[in-house]
Parts: sequence; structure tokens; C-alpha cells
Amino acid sequence: MFKLKRIAEVCSRFANKKILVFGDIILDRYIFGQVERISPEAPVPVVKVDSEEMRLGGAGNVAANIDQLGAKALLLGVVGADGYADEIARLKKTGNWVISDPANQTIVKTRIISQRQQIVRVDREAQIRLGSAVMDQIKAAVDAAEIDAVIISDYAKGTVNAEVMSLLKARATALNVPIVVDPKPPHFDFYHGVTGVTPNQKEAEAMAGNPVAGDLDVALALKRIRRKFRTDFALITRGGKGISAAEKNRKIFHLPAFSHEVFDVTGAGDTVVAVLTLALAAGADLREAVALANAAASIVVEKIGTAQVGLEELLTRLKFILKQH
Repeated sequence: MFKLKRIAEVCSRFANKKILVFGDIILDRYIFGQVERISPEAPVPVVKVDSEEMRLGGAGNVAANIDQLGAKALLLGVVGADGYADEIARLKKTGNWVISDPANQTIVKTRIISQRQQIVRVDREAQIRLGSAVMDQIKAAVDAAEIDAVIISDYAKGTVNAEVMSLLKARATALNVPIVVDPKPPHFDFYHGVTGVTPNQKEAEAMAGNPVAGDLDVALALKRIRRKFRTDFALITRGGKGISAAEKNRKIFHLPAFSHEVFDVTGAGDTVVAVLTLALAAGADLREAVALANAAASIVVEKIGTAQVGLEELLTRLKFILKQH
């Protein structure tokens, strides 16, 4: 297992770390209300609105998780030149390297929720296009980044491409810092040579080319992913079965899920890659980093919508896990 004192030492170094988060930035809009009747116009529920919230999603949620733990996230990506972009700027006041481009529109996902249940999701999105002027801004930002790690949050919305990945890998190599990818097809070819990847079960099946069900399947998939993409480590998030991980010259290990009750898995992968990478930057080994990430994910899935975890909340959960195991 792991020692809480050692984990606490790692966490105490979070405040000194800067993490560059690049990827698809999404604005998550939540409408909370009560369903009191069925519409006479169509067989659908009528929601009486109680409140609305805007939250950072996608790469923005990764950055928010890092900020919440006391570190500094530098968020780099592309949004539109619209009111939704202004909301993102309001939510990410520091470390905001977001590029506002009139040729694009901000991606917005609207979820209507009643009694802790999501009724419908409405997506406002178009593929992000990186013109030459935007690419110049990205290059300048990457070249200027003095950071302790890089995270790629790829939601396949157009922000991540081969050219940008080359820039980010080169910068991470120059600074000798880890670069970790939360992957999405069809961009797997971009990820060769990164430090690590954090696919979910479905993504791992696509990356490895084999089903991922039992532990033997997972072990084979991890081995194939590491070899195929030449990574130092790979992990697979397995929902209720926890996290499985593999690294060079070490045995594969599995950590069970620790959630008391799962309400919403939205953004859990964001939390995993954020906490994992921050922990590695702070000197944790892979097993310690995965333990932290797994504990953090167990907290956020108990919340509604994209959510983050605070440092005290995380350490409290780890203490509970140690007592149970």
C-alpha cells in the first residue's frame, strides 16, 4: 500500500508546482430544477428552474483540479470570441493562457438536472480550427512555459493535433518534465513517446486492440499500450473496478475504487490525470501518484457534475482508505 506520512510530504510540495494544461476547453453549464409535470406539448418533463451554474470542463476542469489542490495550472487552449469565452475567463482568473479566436466558437455543454438526475444534455460545439495566427500564439506560449509537467486533455474537438503535440513533447523534453495524456481516438498516433497515458476502458481497448474486461485482459492491454506508444507508464481507469497501471520494469498493479456512492462520473478522468500528474511533478512514484488520483476520483464521483477536490478533503479520504485496508 502506501504511507500517509509520505503522501502528505508529496502533497506539501503541490504549492510550488506549475502545470501546463493544453487541450479542448469546454464550458459546462448546469441548469438545476424540479420536475413537477409532463408537458402537454410532448411527452417530456417540464423543469422549473431553481438555479444555473457555469463550470470549467474538459481541459478547463483539469486545470481547476490542479488549482484546487494549491498548485498553479497554466491553461492553454482555444475558445471563441463570445460571451461564453468571457465566462471561462471569469472562472479561470489566474494562469489563463486561453486564446480567444473569432474564427471559432466556445464549446458549451448544457446539462439539465433534477433531483440529482441528468434529464438531458445539449451540446453547442463545432470542431476547433487552428489557423496560422493561433498556432503562432500557441508556439509562443509553449516556448515561454516554465513548468514542472505537461498535461494533454484531448477530447477530440480539434485543439490537439500532431504539430502541437510535437511542440509540447519538445518542451517537456527540454525541461526534463513529465508529459501525460488523457487520450481520445482518432489521435492515438500523436502520443508516441509521452511519459504516460490515462485511457478509460473503452479507450484502452482501442489503443491496445484487445477487449478489456478481466484482470488478464487489462494486463495485456497495458503491456501493448506501453510498447506501442513507447511510454514510461500506462494506466487504465476502470470505473467501479478502480485503476490498473503498469510501468517500466515493474509489475502491473491494481487499486480498487473507493467511492461510497457514485452520483456522477462526469470529469472523473480529468481529476485522475490532474492529480496523477501533479503528484508525479511533486516527487511521487507511480504507485503513490495513482493512489492519490484514485482517492481524488472517489470523491468527485460523489458530487454532481464536473467537480474538484481540495487538499484536506483528499488527505481525509486517504486516511479513511488506510483504515479500511
